[in-house]
Amino acid sequence: MGSNKNLDCFMLSMGIRKELQLIVVLLVLIVLLVKAVEFFKVDVVEADASNFVMEDLTSRYPNADISLMSIKQKSNDAGGNYFEVKAKVTENPNSPCPERMHIYYNYPEQNFVSQPNDIITKDCEVCLEGICTLAFPEEAVIASHTFVGTDVVALYLSSYPSAFPTTSEGQNSWTVVWDSPLALEKYLVQLGKDGTILSIEKMEKD
Repeated sequence: MGSNKNLDCFMLSMGIRKELQLIVVLLVLIVLLVKAVEFFKVDVVEADASNFVMEDLTSRYPNADISLMSIKQKSNDAGGNYFEVKAKVTENPNSPCPERMHIYYNYPEQNFVSQPNDIITKDCEVCLEGICTLAFPEEAVIASHTFVGTDVVALYLSSYPSAFPTTSEGQNSWTVVWDSPLALEKYLVQLGKDGTILSIEKMEKD
């Protein structure tokens, strides 16, 4: 009798353990499911913000080079969440004078005005005030033919209006190559990000 009683207690204990294990597993699954729902909810909203901004910019600047620079989730005073989207718009991207600006959106729209646009380049000018820093390729393109010492490049562009720039970025420098399909030569301009002209090289094409 005693052995049967012990067996019954053992079986009861095993049943309780299995129930506890099942409860723990279910709780873990519920937590994971909630996290997954939150993740996909945020992801969908962020995708909606991206699509809204790209559609708006495409309609407003149909011939510009457009891209998203950052998307940040923020909270307003009422405790609601929204996304601050920063986008880049460059008009005339392959010309000697590309015009770049950064545009900010709040999605959904908030009851306060979003950050004003940043004008990076305009009217073929850079480094108008303060310390000169060539932070973006559009600035390097303009500097490569407008800064002191770049007269030969400006003359090349005047002679060959079909010339277009190709830019590459180094750690502390920019390289701008000006090439025209009608010319027998091209120019390679190296600039420091501090606005200095490092070198200008005329290169004969094969």
